[in-house]
Amino acid sequence: MVQRADSHDDVYDRQIRLWGADAQKRMSNARVLYINLTGVTCEIMKNLVLAGVAAVICDDRPYPEAVREMPCSFFHAEEMENEISLRNPKEDDGAEEPEAKKAKTTTDPPTTVASAIQPKVEELNPLLSGRNSIEERPLSSLPDNYFTQFDSIVASRLTVDEATRISESLQKVEEGRLFIVTDTFGFDGCAHLDFGRNHTYRREVGKDKLSDLLKIEPYIPMADMLSVPLADATGRWDKVVPRILVLQRLLMDYWGQSKNGQERQTFHNFANGWLSSNKLSSDECSLDLAQLTGIADHPEISPVCAVLGGILGNEVIKALTCKGEPANNIMLFNGLDGGCRSFLLKAEKKQQSS
Repeated sequence: MVQRADSHDDVYDRQIRLWGADAQKRMSNARVLYINLTGVTCEIMKNLVLAGVAAVICDDRPYPEAVREMPCSFFHAEEMENEISLRNPKEDDGAEEPEAKKAKTTTDPPTTVASAIQPKVEELNPLLSGRNSIEERPLSSLPDNYFTQFDSIVASRLTVDEATRISESLQKVEEGRLFIVTDTFGFDGCAHLDFGRNHTYRREVGKDKLSDLLKIEPYIPMADMLSVPLADATGRWDKVVPRILVLQRLLMDYWGQSKNGQERQTFHNFANGWLSSNKLSSDECSLDLAQLTGIADHPEISPVCAVLGGILGNEVIKALTCKGEPANNIMLFNGLDGGCRSFLLKAEKKQQSS
């Protein structure tokens, strides 16, 4: 008996009931670009691919070195290496196998993170077969208009300059494009979110009821967020800059030393100089630099990645479907108490002289 293949509506039945057919159609037509896969971005990608959103992976870092510490339950680095070694067996010291036999039993081993993870992404959702793809060119070689073809961009391990460049390229298009820069470090995680200048949404106001179209207010582009002096990044409930925000920005610059052509310093020395240049202190920001030294080089913990990845995946769905009030514009996750809150990062208005 031939088993019937599940149709689009069968697979996404629960989602259609939750979000509606129009929202599911938007998701199924969307493509999300993932730049530099980490534990948290892999969790976002897994959730969205299962929901029917196609993925394009941009990660030219060498495989397997760059993924050996990636704490993702589905893209398990050790299992991936074992599977690849089975597909590409090492030659014995004895007589070589016939070339015809080799051609049937081996394939070229992956050399980048993108090419290694692509088969695992295809397994997640067969309905997206042919729509997922990879980009193995270095990020620096991609033209600005490359980024505008995607409905959303989710990135990790970016430098401030890289994030600023992508943000400025997205500002050139009329339609809103969600751009997320997120990282986790120990029990904490942080994300910068830019939904685009012209993004509109409908807020839920009751059961099966939505508000009129709304715009994000105030709207601050990612490039402007990243240019705000951290010493001035305070708010109504934050008399000093949030510790988790400081940590992400510190680590973005620390990880980006080699990209910026700088000689790599130890974390402790780099952090002291970085805090001083940003007019901050470790005591003021409640940073234990000795404890953070280990986290800086081995930052990710699987449960933190999974929880924050689920939260940010929902923000992508909000952007694609235009349903639900978006988080504006920083999300701070504390894994010790499970709390995740928004923080508005914007430049302080200068007092007008009388």
